[in-house]
Amino acid sequence: MKPKFTFIDLFAGIGGFHHALDKIGGRCVLACEFDEEARLVYENSFPSENGKNYKFVENIRSITRHAIDDENSLKTPRQINRIVPDHDLLCGGFPCQPFSKSGEQRGIRDTTRGTLFFDIVQIIESKRPKYLFLENVRNIAGPRHEDTWQTVIGSIRELGYHVSSNPMIFSPHLLPPSRGGAPQVRERVFIVGVRDDLANDPLISIAEFNNELIEKKLWDPSQWRIADFLDADTAIPNLQQYEISDNELMYVNAWDYFVKNIDTDHLPGFPIWYFAFTEKPEITQGMPDWEKNFRVKNSAFFNEHRSFIKEWSQMRWGAAKQKVGEFPQSRQKFEWQASKYHPSKRGRTLSDLVLQFRPSGIRVKPPTYLPALVAISQTSVVGPALRARSKGKFRKLTPIEAARLQSMPESVYSTKIVSDQAAYKQLGNAVNVGVIRAVAEILVGANVEPEKKVGVQKQLRF
Repeated sequence: MKPKFTFIDLFAGIGGFHHALDKIGGRCVLACEFDEEARLVYENSFPSENGKNYKFVENIRSITRHAIDDENSLKTPRQINRIVPDHDLLCGGFPCQPFSKSGEQRGIRDTTRGTLFFDIVQIIESKRPKYLFLENVRNIAGPRHEDTWQTVIGSIRELGYHVSSNPMIFSPHLLPPSRGGAPQVRERVFIVGVRDDLANDPLISIAEFNNELIEKKLWDPSQWRIADFLDADTAIPNLQQYEISDNELMYVNAWDYFVKNIDTDHLPGFPIWYFAFTEKPEITQGMPDWEKNFRVKNSAFFNEHRSFIKEWSQMRWGAAKQKVGEFPQSRQKFEWQASKYHPSKRGRTLSDLVLQFRPSGIRVKPPTYLPALVAISQTSVVGPALRARSKGKFRKLTPIEAARLQSMPESVYSTKIVSDQAAYKQLGNAVNVGVIRAVAEILVGANVEPEKKVGVQKQLRF
């Protein structure tokens, strides 16, 4: 079948853009990914067969330079044009590198040269696709990176594209399940561009993206149930490898006892620090204000619950028989963020909640939606009361479950192509398929009634 549109997938990762665009009638003509293990997963998901052949490039600079490591060996637009197939949509989650303020500030070739964004610029300049669809972390549009944001937007405009100055920030936990949403808080910035000669087409209006995806309340995230995205323990091969370690269980049991038994309906919203449970806050010269604040609050909390905390501090936990004060300092820190789920002491427990073992402490969340998957070892831990046919132990998400939170097909990791560690890293770097699809449907008009050229709001059939 003839595709509705064609696209190239730059910095492709494991294929989040490809999964989304394929579902709405797009066909990939070129993919580019540097990481070898990510390429294995990508090519397993999208084998070049059945008339869906696409070119796969390992290094984007093999497209844009004669010598990959030589910044002065740039290929001409004509040379790039011969390498990259024609396409309607250029997409990618590009790495954000700092842009130079040096030189004569002659525009994009001066400010972005040497960065991977500059390689995207070269391809756009050479191929002039109709649409651009880029993704990045939320911070790229934050106050600390204002220069970077302005450079990216200015560069796209200088290339002849209509793009909004206002960042479009969206997360899959705000999309309903019927549209591919998922219970993961993953706010990302999406940059959508339309070539200037198409920008006046009434089918395209950049302003409508915020109206359709952000200003409208599409879904109440409190309706999510993480349990719906989890496999029964009995269905997981090698279940033990996902269960938390004995030491981690020791930390959890100590804090679970604390949560269940301390005589207060409302646990503090500030981080609880065991080592700061002192009668008077231990303030030192040069201590930052935020730390002073936490120590003052922890001292007040300790004085209010002195008897219980002193008794708890003498208890020993796990096979190692350690007291809380003997835990690593990061495990003496506890962040309770589940007050809405457990508004009172009654029935309060960690077993029906979500945990994260972070450098900043053990963070506890309600079972409605998960923190963002990250590319380091901070995989969320789900309590046994959350899961069907539970074996009674806290365990980490499996790669297949994590893929569901990225709205990806289970087939992506149903075959053991890469290690679990690699899979978690890949998913932490990936885009969410549901969100990509929701934005792309507006951008390329995938669900537009062709006989009617009306505003985007009237075109969309949710």
